[in-house]
Amino acid sequence: MLLSFFSTQVLVGQKFNAFTFSQLPQDYQLYPRESDNLGTIAIEGSLSTNEYQSYSIRLLRNGALKTYKKSTLQFANGSAKFAESLKIPAELAEYGLEIYGIKNTDSTLIVRRSNLVAGDVFYVTGQSNAWIGPIDDLVYQGEWCRSFGLVQGSENYGPYNPSDTLWSLATGRARIGPFAAELARLIYQSEQIPIAIINSAAGGSGIDWHLQLDGNLSALDGGNIMYYKAVKSKTLSKVRAIIYRQGEAEAADSNVPYTWGSKFNSLLQKYKRFFPSAQFVYNPQLTIYEYPNKNASQLREDQRTISQNGYVKSFATVGNVGVLPDRLHYTNVGYRQTANELFRLISNQIYKRSYPVEIQSPNIQKAYFMSESERNKIHLVFEEGQNMRVTLDTTVVDGKGNTIKAKLAKYFYWDKTNIGSFEPYISSIEAVNNEVIITFTQAYSGNTIGYLPDYHRDFLTGVREYNFPGPYIKNSMGMRAFAFSNFPVIVLDKANFDFTCSPNPGEDFIRIDWDNQATGTLEVYDMLGKSVYRERVVKLYHTSIDASQWISANYFVQFKSDTGRTYSKRLAILH
Repeated sequence: MLLSFFSTQVLVGQKFNAFTFSQLPQDYQLYPRESDNLGTIAIEGSLSTNEYQSYSIRLLRNGALKTYKKSTLQFANGSAKFAESLKIPAELAEYGLEIYGIKNTDSTLIVRRSNLVAGDVFYVTGQSNAWIGPIDDLVYQGEWCRSFGLVQGSENYGPYNPSDTLWSLATGRARIGPFAAELARLIYQSEQIPIAIINSAAGGSGIDWHLQLDGNLSALDGGNIMYYKAVKSKTLSKVRAIIYRQGEAEAADSNVPYTWGSKFNSLLQKYKRFFPSAQFVYNPQLTIYEYPNKNASQLREDQRTISQNGYVKSFATVGNVGVLPDRLHYTNVGYRQTANELFRLISNQIYKRSYPVEIQSPNIQKAYFMSESERNKIHLVFEEGQNMRVTLDTTVVDGKGNTIKAKLAKYFYWDKTNIGSFEPYISSIEAVNNEVIITFTQAYSGNTIGYLPDYHRDFLTGVREYNFPGPYIKNSMGMRAFAFSNFPVIVLDKANFDFTCSPNPGEDFIRIDWDNQATGTLEVYDMLGKSVYRERVVKLYHTSIDASQWISANYFVQFKSDTGRTYSKRLAILH
């Protein structure tokens, strides 16, 4: 039975009777599990009087005794220290703890703790879409989702109250929002373990606010809030991933010079430094807004490309259901859709559950003409295993009651900012396996292509007010393709298997892109000729190499195709 909402005790120097505890569990605390599937409950303290000769600890599982320990207190110079460590498995069970002081044959209850669990921890941050939303009957607020700290005011901005260090259920002022709550429910039901989500998102926050992350625990604002919560909750060393849902502030404000991409890369470096245990950062790509900002397409392009470095994972939010009248937020139905799509990625990438490739948003790998004489037909190639689908048009009713037919052809662009539409020159769009093929009425002399507009212009006419309607490129599971901008279109030379390495210089993850679908052997050598990486490549346009454990130095990257041709590049790694 779930009892009190919050523990009323503090963490540091807790005194009960003659016992002073420097480490003691809180009610509702979640202990991150180790590789052995066990969480560690640490108990530590001292006595300054010999009122008790020994102490005992009772560990209860769902109210029944599981472990009993009794220890003698060793006094020296009038004081005694004690320390205990108890292991509990990550499972859907709650543990209780009772500590007794013993004198002769008498036992005195010193302190009791309840509703303790072991499981996994995720950090959520970003703007309002990462935490707000109405709480309906379907928002999970049960015993297997834990939270740390309270919501700060109405928007969750700092500065943060440093005394706010309590564990609780994810309810009331400790809520984590419908998006995060649904994600927690899906994970705990799948993995059969409790989940803690520590949410530091702040409504309307720009990326500069999140970049306030320097480890200064006396300046509790911006990213330092998440770091403070991580330290105080004792989860810093075992967080599974960070979910960062942000960018709306920059996409909606045309007066802000475009710097989001470079700033996000800076933020990632800070996350690696301050949250080294996080396997991934999940960063959903933004949808299309009506705010007149041509840089919005570049922001989405950066979100798409950054997600290819191995550390960052993403998915497209275009076409999400449940858009509210403010055209920025969602109903709980919409948040549940996003949570479900993110859950499948986490289940596959973190928990190694088997899923088809199509749980991922299709991400363009290559765009090409078959030859110079066939410049009237562009092939858009997505990942191997993606089964592409196209819907050519959709019908919507605007705010004035007018019926409007929106066409997919309108959403392909020849310019760098996704303004100049191909629509007048497109004769057909079709999906074939993992390709989308666009046929034009005339030869196309350009060398780039974009998909989805910088912003929803029709909304601004005053007579055609409606949410961006699509239609969208999808796969057979309904996942919408990433928006992209200024993507290069090449003329295919099937005999060429040249490649590029990016970034170069690189740090942790290196992306290899081939001009054509490559089959062969990829190998990396140090300057002494020693092989540090080898991979067999079969029908790939790109792959990612984890270079995080390599020393900072120059390397040679070599690809030998099965046709016998060899290609080499020089690569610098700088950590």
